[in-house]
Amino acid sequence: MMTHAALASLAALGTCANLPSGDLTDPHTWGDYFLDKYADDYRDAMTNIEAGPTPLAQTRTVLLITGVTIPAKSFDPIKVRLERDGFRTVVYEPPALLSGDLFENSEALVQVVDNILAQTGETKIDILAECTGGLIARHYIQSLGGDEHVSRFVTFISPQHGIAKAPLAADFAGWPALDDLSPGSTFLETVNSHSVPSNIPVTSIYTCTDEYIQPYETSIIPGATNIGVGCNGEFMGHFDFFYDREIYLMMHSALTVPVADDPTPPSQDPPSQDPQDPAGGDETIDDAGGCSTGGGSTGASLLIGAIFFVARRRRR
Repeated sequence: MMTHAALASLAALGTCANLPSGDLTDPHTWGDYFLDKYADDYRDAMTNIEAGPTPLAQTRTVLLITGVTIPAKSFDPIKVRLERDGFRTVVYEPPALLSGDLFENSEALVQVVDNILAQTGETKIDILAECTGGLIARHYIQSLGGDEHVSRFVTFISPQHGIAKAPLAADFAGWPALDDLSPGSTFLETVNSHSVPSNIPVTSIYTCTDEYIQPYETSIIPGATNIGVGCNGEFMGHFDFFYDREIYLMMHSALTVPVADDPTPPSQDPPSQDPQDPAGGDETIDDAGGCSTGGGSTGASLLIGAIFFVARRRRR
């Protein structure tokens, strides 16, 4: 007999026929699945670009970090709005869609950020990270010296304290990231045993009605500004965070909080080229990392639910 968790996972997927085709243990299978599933929302967000806030007086870089199973393309609606509003964006899609070891992916951010600073001439950047990307970025700023190179850190729909179903998903997929996202893991204990830096505004935006990350309190970071939506009866889904214009404004507000070390307008024009991947990629860094979990990247949570359901079905 299926457990309630398995039934809930099946309900989230709709029917067995809605499972993606291909290798379910390949994170890219899920990445393609979620892009296709939300293709209409993507097109609407990219086609109907509304007027935005007053652009920044001086361009500065924000690093966008994807979560487990989440391709860089998912960030396009947020990226185009940030650029409209005066930011220079760099999208970082970790290797293997952040399905690898999260300690290693956190350490990879050191070089990623150093490369950006070298290319732009800036001394600090901002970070906007989704799901598990928010965990590796938090470890970077808390324990790997990132607080010296980051002005503001914003994360959204991020399971900062893990996901209860992650161990079940890890048994099926075999991804190290899922072990690290399991409550009580060494990675989670390390991240949550440190406080957020006092010199960096840290913001976590989440939804109380997340279909995959429950309980939603797992997204709350002690010492940070925690913003919950969908907590008064209205529904706000996990993937809505990529496409919803009001959610974008929350991200924008967190990324424009004044900080003491904001640069003064330069006497010379900013660099003519946006930072690029050392390997030749344009605006999307793709040389380390990977992230998401059952609720982690937008697709991580659904992945955990789906994997749990498939695993139960196979055992039967």
